Parts: sequence; C-alpha cells; structure tokens
Amino acid sequence: MKPAGDDAEARTRWFADVMAGRGTERRNDLGVAVGDHTQALLVELETVFGAGAWVATVILAVAVIEAHLREQAIASGRVIDPYLNAGTLFADAGLDERFDVLRRSRNRALHVSDPPTLTVDMHWFEAERLEAEARFAIHLVAAALYGGDLPDEEEA
Repeated sequence: MKPAGDDAEARTRWFADVMAGRGTERRNDLGVAVGDHTQALLVELETVFGAGAWVATVILAVAVIEAHLREQAIASGRVIDPYLNAGTLFADAGLDERFDVLRRSRNRALHVSDPPTLTVDMHWFEAERLEAEARFAIHLVAAALYGGDLPDEEEA
C-alpha cells in the first residue's frame, strides 16, 4: 500500500521542487518568512506525502495553510481569534475558492458521515484519485506560502 525506496524518494524530490517553485511560471516571493509552527507542520507534510499517506497529506495541507495565515496575522500585529473557523480564515485572507475546496475535502476526511466519505477500500481502489488530491493540496500549500501560480485542477 505504501511503496518505499525509490517511490518515496521521488515523491520527496517532487515535494521539494513544488515548494521551490520549479516548473511554475512565476513565484511571487521566495523570501517569505515561514514561522516555526508552519515549518514544523511542513516537515510532517513532506513526511506523510513521501510515505504515500494521501489522506493525511490533505489533512496536514490545510493545517499548514491555516498555521501560516495565523502566524502572518500575529507577526503583523493583528488580533486573530484562535478559534476562527478555517473557512472564514481563508476567506478573510482572500484565498481562491480552490483553498475552500481543499478545506472541505479535509473536513470530509475528518468528520464521520452516513454514508461514509472515507473507507478502507478507498486506499486500494481509489488510490490514484487520492494521490491526485494530495498532489493538488501540495501545490496549494506552495501557492499559499510562497505565492505564484495556482493549479487549475488535480493532477491525473
């Protein structure tokens, strides 16, 4: 289910390339300061993505973006409610609707529903879709943290 070795190394290189803006048209600001909390979550994000943990990648991607927005607000002296909903936080930051799509995807993974939106079978029979969603999430994290082009859709 979770390939190791060359696959994990290739995913880790891909992650680094996306974060560095390689292969994109433009990057707004390579000198963006990323706070300690966001950096720590980025390490976790890279780890789960490299391991092929697609659902965890989406969940952590939203956490990284949320942490970054909160750290930016604190650094600029703005008072921000620590319990402010991520959807409101994203909207207040002027993030594109694709970020809300990511947030809703995270919510579907975290919150139990009937019928379930997350099942064990998905890891086996929908792995390609889950991986595409995870890669899309990584692109959105890079755009939220460093600026630049947003992906139009999930990778095939």
